[in-house]
Amino acid sequence: MSSASILAAATRRFWDEYISALVLSSVWLLAQVLVVSGPPATAALFAMSRATHDGQYWSAADAWAAFREHFWAAWRWGLPNLLVLGLGLYNLSVFWNVPGGLWTGLRWLWAAALLTWLALNLFYWPFYFAAADRSLRNTYANCARFWLLHPTTAALLALVALVVGIAGVSTLLPVVLGAAFWLALVAETAARRSLTLATGSWPE
Repeated sequence: MSSASILAAATRRFWDEYISALVLSSVWLLAQVLVVSGPPATAALFAMSRATHDGQYWSAADAWAAFREHFWAAWRWGLPNLLVLGLGLYNLSVFWNVPGGLWTGLRWLWAAALLTWLALNLFYWPFYFAAADRSLRNTYANCARFWLLHPTTAALLALVALVVGIAGVSTLLPVVLGAAFWLALVAETAARRSLTLATGSWPE
């Protein structure tokens, strides 16, 4: 499964809905600032990227419906994420300049754990929407299975997401260009191809 092919396919679909994707990405960013709306806005973003992947037209009303429909499921996903990311960032910030080989090793361990968690979550919503069992346990198991089956592709796509994320924080340019929706499409395309290879068809 080629990461280059996935990125190219996601980009083509992104251009098909560029204006809508740009607006939704901007709304998604605002929702993260407001915190409470952050997780359900993420669910809605991925839901609309799924529709775009299927060539379906969607509107603001559809995005709002997805936001409301997945609000509590998104927060069941968001709470453990806030806990893990909060603890990781706290440990990194507090102990970043503490001298000693032990603390250096722990800092690298915390950083690696954070990156691993973020990389796993990149594919959470595509596998959530694809499964009949939408529990946290099953969805994360499917994400982990994707990594085990396609480690190189998953790692390259996660690296792209990391680069885009860093660029977004430092320059805001990817944010302005709708990078959030594009990354959601990348994850959707990768998950779709993985399940197609595994089952011969994409589960409805």
